[in-house]
Amino acid sequence: MSSLAEIARICGVSVGATSKALSGKSGVSEATRQRILSVAAQHNYRPNRLVHAIQSGRSMTVGLTCNDFRDDFSGRIVEGMIEVLYDANYDAVVISWDLCVHEGEKVLRTFAERRVDGLLMFPPADQPSQAYLQELKNFRRPIVVVDQTFVGVEDYDFVGSQDFEGGELATEHLIASGHRKIANLYHRKTSTGRARLEGFRSAMQKHGLVVHEQWMREIQRYGTDEAYAHAKALLSGENPPSAIVAFNDWVAMDVLAAAHDLGLSVPRDVSVVGFADLKLASVVRPRLTTIAQDPLSIGRRAADRLLQMLQAERDASPPGKPMADRVPVKLVVGESSRTIG
Repeated sequence: MSSLAEIARICGVSVGATSKALSGKSGVSEATRQRILSVAAQHNYRPNRLVHAIQSGRSMTVGLTCNDFRDDFSGRIVEGMIEVLYDANYDAVVISWDLCVHEGEKVLRTFAERRVDGLLMFPPADQPSQAYLQELKNFRRPIVVVDQTFVGVEDYDFVGSQDFEGGELATEHLIASGHRKIANLYHRKTSTGRARLEGFRSAMQKHGLVVHEQWMREIQRYGTDEAYAHAKALLSGENPPSAIVAFNDWVAMDVLAAAHDLGLSVPRDVSVVGFADLKLASVVRPRLTTIAQDPLSIGRRAADRLLQMLQAERDASPPGKPMADRVPVKLVVGESSRTIG
Protein backbone atom coordinates (compact mmCIF):
# COMPACT_ATOMS: atom_id res chain seq x y z
CA MET A 1 0.00 0.00 0.00
CA SER A 2 1.49 3.33 -1.09
CA SER A 3 1.93 6.43 1.06
CA LEU A 4 0.80 9.95 0.30
CA ALA A 5 4.37 10.95 -0.51
CA GLU A 6 4.72 8.10 -3.02
CA ILE A 7 1.50 9.10 -4.81
CA ALA A 8 2.80 12.66 -4.99
CA ARG A 9 6.17 11.51 -6.43
CA ILE A 10 4.52 9.33 -9.09
CA CYS A 11 2.25 12.19 -10.15
CA GLY A 12 5.04 14.74 -10.07
CA VAL A 13 3.19 17.12 -7.75
CA SER A 14 3.64 18.29 -4.16
CA VAL A 15 2.40 16.37 -1.15
CA GLY A 16 0.14 19.32 -0.34
CA ALA A 17 -1.51 19.22 -3.77
CA THR A 18 -1.95 15.46 -3.48
CA SER A 19 -3.57 15.82 -0.08
CA LYS A 20 -5.97 18.46 -1.40
CA ALA A 21 -6.94 16.31 -4.36
CA LEU A 22 -7.58 13.22 -2.26
CA SER A 23 -9.58 15.10 0.36
CA GLY A 24 -11.71 16.97 -2.20
CA LYS A 25 -10.36 20.40 -1.33
CA SER A 26 -9.83 23.23 -3.80
CA GLY A 27 -6.41 24.39 -4.95
CA VAL A 28 -5.69 21.88 -7.72
CA SER A 29 -6.98 21.72 -11.27
CA GLU A 30 -9.61 19.13 -12.15
CA ALA A 31 -7.23 17.37 -14.53
CA THR A 32 -4.57 17.08 -11.81
CA ARG A 33 -7.16 15.89 -9.31
CA GLN A 34 -8.37 13.12 -11.61
CA ARG A 35 -4.79 12.00 -12.35
CA ILE A 36 -3.99 11.83 -8.61
CA LEU A 37 -7.19 9.92 -7.86
CA SER A 38 -6.46 7.47 -10.65
CA VAL A 39 -2.89 6.81 -9.45
CA ALA A 40 -4.08 6.47 -5.84
CA ALA A 41 -6.63 3.86 -6.89
CA GLN A 42 -4.05 1.94 -8.94
CA HIS A 43 -1.64 1.83 -5.98
CA ASN A 44 -4.33 0.95 -3.41
CA TYR A 45 -3.73 4.12 -1.45
CA ARG A 46 -5.50 4.39 1.91
CA PRO A 47 -5.42 7.63 3.91
CA ASN A 48 -3.73 7.66 7.32
CA ARG A 49 -6.64 8.49 9.59
CA LEU A 50 -4.35 9.28 12.51
CA VAL A 51 -2.56 11.92 10.48
CA HIS A 52 -5.89 13.24 9.22
CA ALA A 53 -7.13 13.50 12.81
CA ILE A 54 -4.09 15.51 13.84
CA GLN A 55 -4.38 17.82 10.84
CA SER A 56 -8.15 18.35 11.01
CA GLY A 57 -8.73 18.09 14.72
CA ARG A 58 -11.31 15.37 14.02
CA SER A 59 -10.74 11.66 14.58
CA MET A 60 -14.04 10.56 12.96
CA THR A 61 -14.57 8.31 15.97
CA VAL A 62 -17.27 8.42 18.64
CA GLY A 63 -16.99 6.99 22.14
CA LEU A 64 -19.78 4.65 23.23
CA THR A 65 -20.31 3.35 26.76
CA CYS A 66 -22.88 0.75 27.80
CA ASN A 67 -23.75 -1.17 30.95
CA ASP A 68 -24.46 -4.55 29.41
CA PHE A 69 -24.30 -5.36 25.70
CA ARG A 70 -25.75 -8.79 26.43
CA ASP A 71 -29.08 -7.17 27.28
CA ASP A 72 -31.53 -7.28 24.37
CA PHE A 73 -32.77 -3.72 24.92
CA SER A 74 -29.34 -2.08 25.25
CA GLY A 75 -27.96 -4.14 22.39
CA ARG A 76 -30.65 -2.88 20.00
CA ILE A 77 -29.99 0.72 21.04
CA VAL A 78 -26.32 0.20 20.20
CA GLU A 79 -27.35 -1.36 16.88
CA GLY A 80 -29.25 1.82 15.98
CA MET A 81 -26.28 3.97 16.98
CA ILE A 82 -23.77 2.00 14.93
CA GLU A 83 -26.07 2.06 11.90
CA VAL A 84 -26.20 5.88 11.89
CA LEU A 85 -22.50 6.32 12.68
CA TYR A 86 -21.51 3.90 9.91
CA ASP A 87 -23.58 5.79 7.35
CA ALA A 88 -21.83 9.01 8.41
CA ASN A 89 -18.35 7.39 8.10
CA TYR A 90 -17.73 7.43 11.85
CA ASP A 91 -16.20 4.59 13.82
CA ALA A 92 -17.19 3.74 17.40
CA VAL A 93 -14.78 3.12 20.26
CA VAL A 94 -16.87 0.92 22.55
CA ILE A 95 -16.29 0.35 26.27
CA SER A 96 -18.48 -1.74 28.56
CA TRP A 97 -18.92 -0.41 32.10
CA ASP A 98 -19.41 -3.89 33.53
CA LEU A 99 -16.64 -5.73 31.70
CA CYS A 100 -13.87 -3.17 31.29
CA VAL A 101 -14.13 -0.49 33.95
CA HIS A 102 -13.39 -0.41 37.65
CA GLU A 103 -13.38 3.36 37.97
CA GLY A 104 -16.00 5.34 36.07
CA GLU A 105 -13.72 8.31 35.46
CA LYS A 106 -11.23 6.00 33.72
CA VAL A 107 -13.69 5.67 30.84
CA LEU A 108 -13.71 9.39 30.18
CA ARG A 109 -9.93 9.66 30.41
CA THR A 110 -9.62 6.80 27.92
CA PHE A 111 -11.94 8.50 25.45
CA ALA A 112 -10.16 11.84 25.87
CA GLU A 113 -6.79 10.17 25.23
CA ARG A 114 -8.18 8.54 22.08
CA ARG A 115 -9.36 11.96 20.86
CA VAL A 116 -12.92 10.84 20.14
CA ASP A 117 -15.06 13.58 18.61
CA GLY A 118 -18.03 12.98 20.92
CA LEU A 119 -19.61 10.56 23.33
CA LEU A 120 -22.80 8.46 23.38
CA MET A 121 -23.20 7.50 27.01
CA PHE A 122 -25.33 4.94 28.76
CA PRO A 123 -24.93 5.98 32.41
CA PRO A 124 -23.24 3.67 34.91
CA ALA A 125 -25.51 1.49 37.04
CA ASP A 126 -25.26 3.69 40.14
CA GLN A 127 -25.08 7.43 40.74
CA PRO A 128 -21.49 8.29 39.76
CA SER A 129 -18.95 9.89 42.04
CA GLN A 130 -18.01 13.56 42.09
CA ALA A 131 -14.68 12.59 40.51
CA TYR A 132 -16.58 11.07 37.58
CA LEU A 133 -18.80 14.14 37.18
CA GLN A 134 -15.70 16.35 37.18
CA GLU A 135 -14.11 14.20 34.47
CA LEU A 136 -17.34 14.55 32.51
CA LYS A 137 -17.05 18.35 32.68
CA ASN A 138 -13.39 18.14 31.68
CA PHE A 139 -14.22 16.05 28.62
CA ARG A 140 -15.30 19.18 26.69
CA ARG A 141 -16.66 17.30 23.69
CA PRO A 142 -20.31 16.87 22.64
CA ILE A 143 -22.13 14.31 24.80
CA VAL A 144 -25.52 12.64 24.44
CA VAL A 145 -26.83 10.71 27.46
CA VAL A 146 -28.93 7.67 26.54
CA ASP A 147 -31.83 5.83 28.22
CA GLN A 148 -31.11 6.84 31.85
CA THR A 149 -30.32 10.12 33.53
CA PHE A 150 -28.70 10.90 36.87
CA VAL A 151 -27.90 13.91 39.02
CA GLY A 152 -25.15 15.95 37.40
CA VAL A 153 -25.99 15.48 33.71
CA GLU A 154 -28.81 18.00 33.42
CA ASP A 155 -26.67 20.11 31.07
CA TYR A 156 -26.33 17.35 28.46
CA ASP A 157 -28.64 16.27 25.68
CA PHE A 158 -30.70 13.17 26.40
CA VAL A 159 -32.48 10.54 24.30
CA GLY A 160 -34.66 7.87 25.88
CA SER A 161 -38.20 6.53 26.17
CA GLN A 162 -41.46 8.01 27.41
CA ASP A 163 -41.16 6.15 30.69
CA PHE A 164 -43.66 8.28 32.62
CA GLU A 165 -46.22 7.94 29.84
CA GLY A 166 -45.54 4.21 29.68
CA GLY A 167 -46.20 3.82 33.40
CA GLU A 168 -49.48 5.66 32.94
CA LEU A 169 -50.41 3.60 29.90
CA ALA A 170 -49.84 0.27 31.67
CA THR A 171 -51.95 1.36 34.62
CA GLU A 172 -54.71 2.88 32.48
CA HIS A 173 -55.01 -0.44 30.62
CA LEU A 174 -55.61 -2.33 33.85
CA ILE A 175 -58.05 0.26 35.18
CA ALA A 176 -60.01 0.20 31.91
CA SER A 177 -60.12 -3.60 32.25
CA GLY A 178 -61.90 -3.27 35.59
CA HIS A 179 -58.96 -3.69 37.98
CA ARG A 180 -58.87 -1.65 41.17
CA LYS A 181 -56.56 -3.75 43.34
CA ILE A 182 -53.34 -2.98 41.44
CA ALA A 183 -49.86 -3.69 42.80
CA ASN A 184 -46.55 -2.36 41.53
CA LEU A 185 -43.08 -3.94 41.56
CA TYR A 186 -40.84 -0.94 40.99
CA HIS A 187 -37.12 -0.16 40.85
CA ARG A 188 -36.44 3.35 42.09
CA LYS A 189 -32.65 3.34 41.69
CA THR A 190 -32.92 4.18 37.99
CA SER A 191 -34.45 7.27 36.40
CA THR A 192 -36.59 5.05 34.16
CA GLY A 193 -37.93 3.19 37.19
CA ARG A 194 -38.77 6.41 39.01
CA ALA A 195 -40.57 7.81 35.96
CA ARG A 196 -42.62 4.63 35.46
CA LEU A 197 -43.59 4.67 39.15
CA GLU A 198 -44.69 8.31 38.87
CA GLY A 199 -46.78 7.39 35.82
CA PHE A 200 -48.44 4.60 37.79
CA ARG A 201 -49.29 6.93 40.67
CA SER A 202 -50.55 9.60 38.27
CA ALA A 203 -52.99 7.18 36.59
CA MET A 204 -54.25 5.88 39.92
CA GLN A 205 -54.79 9.42 41.21
CA LYS A 206 -56.50 10.48 37.99
CA HIS A 207 -59.13 7.78 38.53
CA GLY A 208 -59.48 8.40 42.27
CA LEU A 209 -57.98 5.02 43.16
CA VAL A 210 -56.07 4.39 46.37
CA VAL A 211 -52.44 3.28 46.08
CA HIS A 212 -52.20 0.66 48.82
CA GLU A 213 -48.70 0.65 50.20
CA GLN A 214 -48.87 -3.06 51.06
CA TRP A 215 -49.08 -3.68 47.30
CA MET A 216 -46.11 -1.40 46.51
CA ARG A 217 -42.89 -3.41 46.55
CA GLU A 218 -39.48 -1.91 45.78
CA ILE A 219 -36.83 -4.01 44.04
CA GLN A 220 -33.58 -2.71 45.50
CA ARG A 221 -31.21 -5.28 44.01
CA TYR A 222 -32.27 -5.70 40.41
CA GLY A 223 -31.18 -8.96 38.80
CA THR A 224 -31.55 -11.03 42.00
CA ASP A 225 -34.47 -13.19 43.16
CA GLU A 226 -35.93 -10.21 45.04
CA ALA A 227 -38.68 -9.55 42.47
CA TYR A 228 -39.76 -13.20 42.59
CA ALA A 229 -39.91 -13.08 46.40
CA HIS A 230 -41.98 -9.89 46.35
CA ALA A 231 -44.40 -11.35 43.80
CA LYS A 232 -44.80 -14.56 45.79
CA ALA A 233 -45.50 -12.62 48.98
CA LEU A 234 -48.08 -10.42 47.24
CA LEU A 235 -49.92 -13.33 45.64
CA SER A 236 -49.95 -15.54 48.73
CA GLY A 237 -51.18 -12.84 51.12
CA GLU A 238 -54.65 -12.58 52.65
CA ASN A 239 -55.65 -9.74 50.34
CA PRO A 240 -53.82 -10.29 47.04
CA PRO A 241 -54.00 -7.77 44.18
CA SER A 242 -55.90 -8.60 41.01
CA ALA A 243 -53.17 -7.11 38.82
CA ILE A 244 -49.45 -6.28 38.99
CA VAL A 245 -47.53 -3.64 37.05
CA ALA A 246 -43.90 -4.75 36.69
CA PHE A 247 -40.84 -2.51 36.31
CA ASN A 248 -39.95 -4.36 33.10
CA ASP A 249 -40.49 -7.62 31.23
CA TRP A 250 -37.86 -9.48 33.26
CA VAL A 251 -39.64 -8.58 36.49
CA ALA A 252 -42.92 -9.62 34.84
CA MET A 253 -41.31 -13.02 34.18
CA ASP A 254 -40.65 -13.34 37.93
CA VAL A 255 -44.32 -12.60 38.59
CA LEU A 256 -45.38 -15.31 36.12
CA ALA A 257 -42.99 -17.76 37.80
CA ALA A 258 -44.26 -16.92 41.28
CA ALA A 259 -47.88 -17.35 40.18
CA HIS A 260 -47.08 -20.70 38.58
CA ASP A 261 -45.27 -21.95 41.69
CA LEU A 262 -48.26 -20.97 43.85
CA GLY A 263 -50.65 -22.87 41.57
CA LEU A 264 -52.25 -19.67 40.30
CA SER A 265 -53.31 -18.94 36.75
CA VAL A 266 -52.37 -15.84 34.75
CA PRO A 267 -54.54 -13.97 33.89
CA ARG A 268 -57.45 -15.74 35.66
CA ASP A 269 -56.07 -15.10 39.16
CA VAL A 270 -53.85 -12.13 38.45
CA SER A 271 -53.15 -9.91 35.43
CA VAL A 272 -49.57 -8.89 34.70
CA VAL A 273 -48.15 -6.02 32.63
CA GLY A 274 -44.45 -5.64 31.80
CA PHE A 275 -42.38 -2.91 30.17
CA ALA A 276 -39.98 -3.01 27.17
CA ASP A 277 -41.58 -5.55 24.81
CA LEU A 278 -38.49 -7.74 24.72
CA LYS A 279 -38.52 -10.80 22.48
CA LEU A 280 -39.34 -13.01 25.45
CA ALA A 281 -42.67 -11.15 25.89
CA SER A 282 -44.04 -12.75 22.73
CA VAL A 283 -42.62 -16.26 23.21
CA VAL A 284 -43.65 -16.82 26.83
CA ARG A 285 -47.09 -18.30 27.54
CA PRO A 286 -49.32 -16.56 28.29
CA ARG A 287 -47.98 -13.87 25.98
CA LEU A 288 -47.10 -10.83 28.01
CA THR A 289 -49.04 -7.58 27.96
CA THR A 290 -46.31 -4.97 27.91
CA ILE A 291 -45.32 -1.42 27.05
CA ALA A 292 -43.33 -1.48 23.81
CA GLN A 293 -40.27 0.74 23.59
CA ASP A 294 -38.36 1.43 20.38
CA PRO A 295 -34.67 0.84 21.14
CA LEU A 296 -33.56 1.10 17.50
CA SER A 297 -35.09 4.57 17.24
CA ILE A 298 -33.51 5.59 20.54
CA GLY A 299 -30.08 4.59 19.22
CA ARG A 300 -30.59 6.25 15.85
CA ARG A 301 -31.89 9.48 17.36
CA ALA A 302 -29.06 9.62 19.87
CA ALA A 303 -26.42 9.18 17.16
CA ASP A 304 -28.19 11.66 14.87
CA ARG A 305 -28.26 14.22 17.66
CA LEU A 306 -24.56 13.78 18.35
CA LEU A 307 -23.73 14.19 14.66
CA GLN A 308 -25.80 17.39 14.58
CA MET A 309 -23.83 18.72 17.54
CA LEU A 310 -20.53 17.84 15.86
CA GLN A 311 -21.60 19.61 12.67
CA ALA A 312 -22.66 22.69 14.63
CA GLU A 313 -19.28 22.67 16.31
CA ARG A 314 -17.51 22.57 12.93
CA ASP A 315 -19.72 25.42 11.71
CA ALA A 316 -18.81 27.40 14.83
CA SER A 317 -22.51 27.70 15.68
CA PRO A 318 -23.30 28.71 19.27
CA PRO A 319 -24.39 25.72 21.38
CA GLY A 320 -28.13 25.45 21.95
CA LYS A 321 -29.93 24.54 25.13
CA PRO A 322 -29.75 20.87 26.15
CA MET A 323 -32.67 18.94 24.71
CA ALA A 324 -34.53 15.86 25.91
CA ASP A 325 -35.91 13.58 23.20
CA ARG A 326 -38.25 10.88 24.47
CA VAL A 327 -39.26 8.25 21.93
CA PRO A 328 -42.98 7.30 22.13
CA VAL A 329 -44.09 4.00 23.65
CA LYS A 330 -47.22 1.94 23.00
CA LEU A 331 -49.29 -0.72 24.69
CA VAL A 332 -49.05 -4.28 23.37
CA VAL A 333 -51.89 -6.38 24.72
CA GLY A 334 -51.03 -10.02 25.22
CA GLU A 335 -52.70 -12.82 27.16
CA SER A 336 -51.31 -11.99 30.59
CA SER A 337 -54.03 -9.42 31.33
CA ARG A 338 -57.79 -9.72 31.19
CA THR A 339 -60.97 -7.74 31.78
CA ILE A 340 -62.74 -8.44 35.07
CA GLY A 341 -66.37 -7.77 35.95
